[in-house]
Parts: sequence; C-alpha cells; structure tokens
Amino acid sequence: MTDIKGRTVLVTGGRGFIGAHVARRYIAEGARVVLLDDLSSPNPVTIEGARFVEGSVKDAKLVEDVAEGADVISHQAAVLDMFKGIDDKVAELDVNVVGTINVLNAALKAGVKKVVYASSCGMYGQSEYIPQDEKHPKNPAWPYGITKYAGELYCQLYTRLHDLPTVSLRYSEVYGPGEWYGRVMTLFIKRLLEGKPPVIFGGGKLLRDYVFIDDVVEANVLATLNDDVNGMALNIGGPEPLSAARIAELACAIVDPSIKPVHDDPAPGTSSVHQPGRRRLVHELNDFVLDSSLARQRLGWQPKVLPEEGIRREVEWVKKHKGLWDVAARV
Repeated sequence: MTDIKGRTVLVTGGRGFIGAHVARRYIAEGARVVLLDDLSSPNPVTIEGARFVEGSVKDAKLVEDVAEGADVISHQAAVLDMFKGIDDKVAELDVNVVGTINVLNAALKAGVKKVVYASSCGMYGQSEYIPQDEKHPKNPAWPYGITKYAGELYCQLYTRLHDLPTVSLRYSEVYGPGEWYGRVMTLFIKRLLEGKPPVIFGGGKLLRDYVFIDDVVEANVLATLNDDVNGMALNIGGPEPLSAARIAELACAIVDPSIKPVHDDPAPGTSSVHQPGRRRLVHELNDFVLDSSLARQRLGWQPKVLPEEGIRREVEWVKKHKGLWDVAARV
C-alpha cells in the first residue's frame, strides 16, 4: 500500500487513548475513518470527521459488519489495566484474544489489505538482557502479556495460513496527552498538580521504556504503508530509558521544583501509606528497555520526542482538562 488518502480505515478502540490519536492521524492523511469502541475507556474521546459505531470486538457479527468495505484495520482495542486482567482473566482473554480473532476473521472476509495490531512489550516479562530485542524470550509476568502475545501469534498465523497482511507493533509504555489515569507518570503528575509530592515505590531506580504517543502514531502509519513488514513483529520503544526517580525529577521540575518526591515500599499487592488505595503491582519487573533498531531498519522509524518535552506536553494537556482524571482516579 502506497497511500492512505481515500482509503477506509477501521480503528478498533478508536475512542481510547492510543486509538483516538491514531484515528486523527488517519483522518489528517485523508482516510475515511470508522471507529468501533465499547466506551469502556475511563474518558472516551470524541473524534471529529469519523463515523462511530458503539460495540465490542467480542461481537463477531458487529465486527464483520463494520469491517465491510475497509482497506485497513488498526486494531487498538484491548483491556489494558493490569489489575483487571489479574482479577478477571477470562474477561481479558475474551477481549484481547477472542476479539483479535474476530477482527482477523472480519478482515479476511472484507478483503482488508492490512491489519495493524497493537501488541505489547508486556509479553517479554522479566528481562534476561537489555535492551530487549524481538528475539528476547517470552515469559509474561501478567495475564495481559499472555493475551497480547497470543493475539500477535494469531496475526502471524493468519498471514502465513490465509495470506492476510498483518504487522504487530510491540509498544513500550505509551504516554502523552489523553493518557488514561492510573500509571506511574499519571500518578506523579496528578499529585504534583494538587500540590502533593509524587510517591516513588522502592528506590525508584528500575529502568522503564516510555514512548510518546506521537511517535507511536507515526509507527502505525509507516507500518500501514509498508508491505515488507507483513507477518512481522516490531518493538516500538522510546528514545531513552527512564527510572521512576527520573520521571519524578522531570515532573517536579516542570510543575513545581519546590516539591520533592517521597518514597514508600509497600509489599506487592498492598497499598501505599502515602497514597492509600494505590496498590503495588505483583511480580514487578526489573529493568526493561526495548531495542527498536528493527523498526528503524524496516520502517525508517525512530522516536523523536524526548522525555522532557513529552512530560511537559502531558502536563499542559492535564492543566487544560482539569478534573478529567478525577472521574477515573483510584487514588
């Protein structure tokens, strides 16, 4: 595929954080965009210039109906909350695996020319080495990683078995304007804007991989247009690894340099003393840093937004949407 203009693109999860940004970019590129979303996101986004269909990827007939006439399917819909998957593994499997199979079956029937699947670095589990390339062993620490890896394997199977063009993008931690509340960076920003210190669990030195939403969107567009990556899985990581301590330092410098982080060390699965209700994730990962060189080589893609700029842009967005995170806040 050489051009998006004039194409019809179905974006599942199109009113969620990542899906909405992807949808807007396809619209800007001149595509006709259809959004399928069950509105389970804490803050569903309204997209101008797209047709919206309410419903779930669990509904095979509905997915088949909305995929009719589509040239591209951008499959972003998923249960993302780690705790939800731990608490209800079957519900997460229904959306993330069965839903993906429904999308692939619908794509086959509709003669779709490309399925771009939102996969996850969560499939790697504890790192055996860093940076982790696509050949790193797969040992997911949580049900979420298992479901995303299963979906990816189904995409590759459909490419081999049915000649359906698919590509899987293994996102690292995606952040930026519109991000749903609940992850570390959002927790830090929200507390700082309330005049409270961010709470760092443990020493805060473990490294994580963060990629800004604009860079993720660019990877989606390039993957849509590149037929040489069909059947492949590509890491989509950030420009540099970040520790929780570094994120807190950057966020404090942007919001209020007079506020200093505090540390807490709750046991896995228990709540923080400083933030009652905020639970520490079980089986916390050690360092994880993605090697995105394959995406650079095959897509000509690279992350461009540095953490200082990305966090500043997220803070500015939150300031303009005061109270939005309060609706979904657990703590």
